[in-house]
Amino acid sequence: MKTANTVKMVSTIVKLAVVLAAIATTVSGTLAAAQKAADGEQNTFPITLRVYDYAHAGQKALHAAERETARILANAGVTAHWVDCPTKQSDVERYPACPTATQEAEYTLRLLSDSMTTAQEKSQDALGNAADCERGACIASVYYDRIKNLAGGNTLPSYVLTGRVIAREVGQLLIGVRYQSRSGIMNASWSYRQLGMLASSEILFSPVEANAMKARLSEREQAAASHSAETDSGQLSLVR
Repeated sequence: MKTANTVKMVSTIVKLAVVLAAIATTVSGTLAAAQKAADGEQNTFPITLRVYDYAHAGQKALHAAERETARILANAGVTAHWVDCPTKQSDVERYPACPTATQEAEYTLRLLSDSMTTAQEKSQDALGNAADCERGACIASVYYDRIKNLAGGNTLPSYVLTGRVIAREVGQLLIGVRYQSRSGIMNASWSYRQLGMLASSEILFSPVEANAMKARLSEREQAAASHSAETDSGQLSLVR
């Protein structure tokens, strides 16, 4: 009798152990999934670009190009948010979401017409330009009329080419203007001669370039947080 009870008790303990092991495995898996999701969120960085359409591309073409740019940046772990801005003073009130000159705006994108391009760009082949963020405002310019004239034929539609040039110049802002690559979207030789070939295939940032962009964005986030903390501390000192 005792033996039967003992066997029954052992059986119960074994079943309980199996159940507890299953629960532990489930919890462990859930925690791992949650940690993985958290890591994924930490590896995604948002950026906001205020957009000035000096070339009068129009909202339909512009938004289509922005979607192509956003797709490329998202693949690298960067989430793009777009804010339309006025190109003349009389239109300021129509763009309440656009930061004013006295408000902070980290990144600026300008679509330039052919006349504006000629006035600021010496190279006849260049399709865009990026300013050095370390020396002032972060401004990316794309030469819309040149891109539009290049589109069609054996290349991709205008909005795709525009989106890829925008992505390249934004990448230049995030990685640094001195960075150059021999291939891919950050190829230093993007021009009329090379773009048709480059546009015929999928163009994305390399893993190294993606990591470099996220590292720079992480540094800027930390610097901004530190500056905010110092400002708050200073204000508290004044109150005391």
